[in-house]
Amino acid sequence: MLVMNKMKAALVLAMMTGLSACGGGSDEGGGGDPADVPLSAAPALVQQYAGLFNSARAQARTCGSVSAPAVPALEKWNPKMQQAAQKHADDMARNNFFSHTGSDGSDADSRNKSFGYQGLTVVENAAGGRGSPQAIMNAWMQSQGHCLGIMAELARSVALAQSGKYTVMVFGD
Repeated sequence: MLVMNKMKAALVLAMMTGLSACGGGSDEGGGGDPADVPLSAAPALVQQYAGLFNSARAQARTCGSVSAPAVPALEKWNPKMQQAAQKHADDMARNNFFSHTGSDGSDADSRNKSFGYQGLTVVENAAGGRGSPQAIMNAWMQSQGHCLGIMAELARSVALAQSGKYTVMVFGD
């Protein structure tokens, strides 16, 4: 079953490759990271977004033209992924660019690994404009790739960082 889920996640990630919602992804990991802690230990902003993510994940929906079943709630926060998300948000703000590729050539998976994350990087979503958490969430849910990322079945942990007008969300297993 886990192999099948990883295959489904890989398919979703492959579909998102050309979109602004593309994410990391690796066939390493699986089972999270020892640093995962309950979501209740996360910073308030992460908890606020996680509430929005979990509300969306609780209902089957159509992301663009792709059906996405309801999936389990995010239950964990990872401080290593948080550092990686913050690094990327800060990089985009400092260097005034918007991309899933960092100014150093890094991607979501390599950023997470650079902070010692041992799980699977499931997806990264980024937003490049100011707005409330609800407004950013609404924009992500209107984009097929971002919506599919939020609905990723393997995701169990979350990190979210902001810097200037940039928001970076990362889900791990």
